[in-house]
Amino acid sequence: MKKKKNIFICPLDWGLGHATRMVPVIEMLEDKGANVIIAADNRPLVFLQQRFPELEFVKFPGFVPAYPEKGSMALSMLMSVPEMLRQAKQSNALLQKLILEKNIDAIISDNRYEMYSDKVPSVFITHQLNIQTSGLQKLADPVIKKTINNYIRKYNELWIPDLAGEENLSGELSHLRKIPLENTHFIGALSRFSNLKFKPSTDKTDLLILISGPEPQRSLLEEMLTKQALQTDLKTIILQGKPEDSEVIETENIKIIPHLPDAELASLIQSAKVVVSRPGYSTLMDLSVFGKKAIFIPTPGQTEQEYLAGRLLKQGLAYSQKQSEFNLEIALCEVEKYSGLPQINNDETLEKQIDLLLG
Repeated sequence: MKKKKNIFICPLDWGLGHATRMVPVIEMLEDKGANVIIAADNRPLVFLQQRFPELEFVKFPGFVPAYPEKGSMALSMLMSVPEMLRQAKQSNALLQKLILEKNIDAIISDNRYEMYSDKVPSVFITHQLNIQTSGLQKLADPVIKKTINNYIRKYNELWIPDLAGEENLSGELSHLRKIPLENTHFIGALSRFSNLKFKPSTDKTDLLILISGPEPQRSLLEEMLTKQALQTDLKTIILQGKPEDSEVIETENIKIIPHLPDAELASLIQSAKVVVSRPGYSTLMDLSVFGKKAIFIPTPGQTEQEYLAGRLLKQGLAYSQKQSEFNLEIALCEVEKYSGLPQINNDETLEKQIDLLLG
């Protein structure tokens, strides 16, 4: 009997997005007979444990940035670089130890640059090949790109979660003339909803607010949107993105839910007239499954989200506003002028690359 291969999966712990987009990868590996071991921490760990209770988990700490309430996020990140590098070195040392202890056959890392090894094949998943900068930050572009590319070249393969052609979600974030690794593959949009079977909801929701991302900005956004939604008579559901909590709160026209299983969330998204959320890339991939009308509020100082929101705005696909200027009443009027996200389904290249990895 052929031995099952042990595949070690480790998503970045900056919000839930990197964990949620690993769902179709984990599902396909299981379908192909692989033994999946998941390394995660904090909310991604809780989410994946709830989603895949049958799998083996390793609590694997990583660097979590402090997002400032005010001021430059880029400056805050720059100040964190020494600690980031120190923790990355520790994480890689722990990985080498676990490869031997758990007989790991291959590694799939989602945006954790330090999860490579020369002992077994390692795959890096990212859409962030061209980090977005602004103002004086652009002076650091050459150093940022060189550092990122040097890390990526330590891997055997690079998988980009998007389509290779003009119909894509990431734009210039990942569609470059020169890719840092020759063994690179566009594997299609990765969404936990791509192959999910669920019952469409008959209970319609006027406004669905999806809260996500690192603190303190996650809580600041929730507080602001709750206040503004209370000033309307719209039937509103706020999903907090807290898989560790269970208390549901109902007040006037708003229902606040910490977390939902994927099937219930998919049903809720499909039934919602409008979705309000951060334009995180994983959220875009999820919403594209449904072709939803959306209002986006980029995390202040998060240049990638600002780029993605601006690109969708220019394309006439989704409306967006800055958090400091956000007005729900105006946004709900403006969103009607936009067509909604394009429906982009998963690409067969994901299955091809997993087959090759399992050998």
